Amino acid sequence: MRTCALSYPSADGASTVRAWLWEPDERELNGRSRPRALVQIVHGMSEHAGRYLPFVEFLCAQGFAVCAHDHVGHGRTAAGANDLGHMPLRDGEDVLVNDVQALRMQAIGRLGIKMPYVLFGHSMGSFIARVYLTRYAFGVRAAIICGTGQQPLIMTGAGRFLCCVMARLHGERRHSKLAHALGAGAFARSVKDARTDADWISTDADVVDAYLADPLSGQMFTVGAYGTLAQLATDAQRRRLAARIPHGLPMLFVAGADDPVGEYGRGVHRAVEEYRAAGVETVDEIIYPGARHEILNEPIAADVQRDILNWLERRGL
Repeated sequence: MRTCALSYPSADGASTVRAWLWEPDERELNGRSRPRALVQIVHGMSEHAGRYLPFVEFLCAQGFAVCAHDHVGHGRTAAGANDLGHMPLRDGEDVLVNDVQALRMQAIGRLGIKMPYVLFGHSMGSFIARVYLTRYAFGVRAAIICGTGQQPLIMTGAGRFLCCVMARLHGERRHSKLAHALGAGAFARSVKDARTDADWISTDADVVDAYLADPLSGQMFTVGAYGTLAQLATDAQRRRLAARIPHGLPMLFVAGADDPVGEYGRGVHRAVEEYRAAGVETVDEIIYPGARHEILNEPIAADVQRDILNWLERRGL
């Protein structure tokens, strides 16, 4: 596996996005003249692309090229510690979606050869991916939506309104206990007899401890960031927007049965049914019993990887 560090101006007009492109080496190509496809990973809230390296290594070992970046307010794209967890309230959704598109174009240009393109989004990244597909689906061969949810529009709309009010009163960089309690704080409370506030991400204590010890993970979102997340969640589930997705684009939804973000599978199933109702012809769903939010960081990670690979292969990739 070969790694290339990339950077480019963010659509926010101020940040420099840090990104990476991983290519399989000659042995991993297994006689092929080029990678099987380019898979772009879109990470979740309060984390960074580096947490997906085991998945990247698996994909490269199977002959795929992979790219990923750290969102604005996340990881190495954040200018400093004070910027971690903050995303702009105004046009934040557009910034996140357009930064994904910018990396897609840069990675394709770097590879220099045409190949199928696959989008993978986890958690907040799943909502970014779902909105992205309503704007930039042309040329996407398959989409994998991991750890997503589907809340009533009235709830996501109310969350956006609340964040806008708090931002106007106190500034969008404010950390609100109320906004957090309605967001990640609610997920933390979902685990009975939890050892830490991050137990909801995985049943593996080592994963949880590594997440809490990581200086680039776990930051509380600002009011601006929560407002942008609420907007993403709202637009991700609007049927009139979902109807823009090409009906022939295959989608795979994967999640843990004990994931509070997806309401323990119920929200994931509602999302699947929404896309089917919007006309998407192939929308598959796998729910993993006993797994929490980060199924790629659960003891069943190898099963998840294999299921994703098998699904891609059935799509001819």
